[in-house]
Amino acid sequence: MYKSLTTPQGVVLYRSDIKYRIENVDAIVFDVDGTLVNTLNSYNKAIYYTVNFFLKTLTNITIPEHLVMETIHKLRLTGGFNNDWDTTYAIIMGVLSTLDINSLSRIAKTLSERGIPSQPAIQVESIDFISGLENVVNSVDSRGIASIEEWMRGLPKVKCEYLMRISKLLKYPNGIDESPLVQIFNEYYYGSKLYSKLTGRQPILNVSRGLIECEELIVKEETLRLLKDKTRGKLGIVTGRSRIATELVLKSILKKFFKPNALVFIEDLTKGMHRHSYNTISKPNPYTLRYCLKVLKPYKYAMYLGDSVEDALMAKRVNCEGELIFVGVYRYTINPESTIKVFMKLHVPVIIPTVNELAILMEGSL
Repeated sequence: MYKSLTTPQGVVLYRSDIKYRIENVDAIVFDVDGTLVNTLNSYNKAIYYTVNFFLKTLTNITIPEHLVMETIHKLRLTGGFNNDWDTTYAIIMGVLSTLDINSLSRIAKTLSERGIPSQPAIQVESIDFISGLENVVNSVDSRGIASIEEWMRGLPKVKCEYLMRISKLLKYPNGIDESPLVQIFNEYYYGSKLYSKLTGRQPILNVSRGLIECEELIVKEETLRLLKDKTRGKLGIVTGRSRIATELVLKSILKKFFKPNALVFIEDLTKGMHRHSYNTISKPNPYTLRYCLKVLKPYKYAMYLGDSVEDALMAKRVNCEGELIFVGVYRYTINPESTIKVFMKLHVPVIIPTVNELAILMEGSL
């Protein structure tokens, strides 16, 4: 049973049996996206733009933003789509799966002969993208990309073969470092100029202002100051994003408040990895959180804050001895009410609107 506390940012929900452990937390690890930083207008928009870039390029059709956002949220609720490239891929494949065999054949042929075409590979009058998105959402689970491939193998044989061929030509999910899907996504996110500077590659697009510039800090310095004092400097980060993307938005806060060797940037760790190895590190696999917590030891109780089902599952897999408390944050998710319900269903011990309400918990105000 949850107790509740109303704050200006939203309701705080907590289990009464967790009060003592919360007040004695002396190490804290944070997710970044949706927890420390508002990414609703950056990563989510990058998924939307990338999906429609490929659908327009391949079929001359685009899909509405609200449907993409709804699908992103539903995919994340499975616990298997913390990676935004995977989410982008899942949505594209879901929509393409509604095309007939002849259309898929022509798309595969165009990609094979010309790479990413400057003109649409085919002209489609309409696509039943709603059923395509529903099919993929209803077929995937916490295994993420593995469940996408399983769903594709369950389609009619010829359709599956063409979708697999298109997947191979897009070099996704195998071949991430060379994938045009990843490049287009990153150009939208970083902007073409910064993308080229970071990778040394020629841009495909001409994005003058990267979506990263739309990101805003959620966390207040006064919150981090209080938490740093409370934990005697034992603050860490485990995030799916790269170090450079984190530094660009957190700026001086990163060095000022967080322990340098307790910073884990999963995107950097997985560069050049085979997909199987990648899955052993990415959320919800507990490897990176375990590593970060080991760096922060000794502690009496530790806390991990995140905004996704992947974060909750990762914390649960680490928390074998009850030393770790997961705190779910919800205000900067696509659908906050739905996120609260899912966190409650997962028996998350503490649910707060933003990271800043953590001060209420840590000061013993419950």
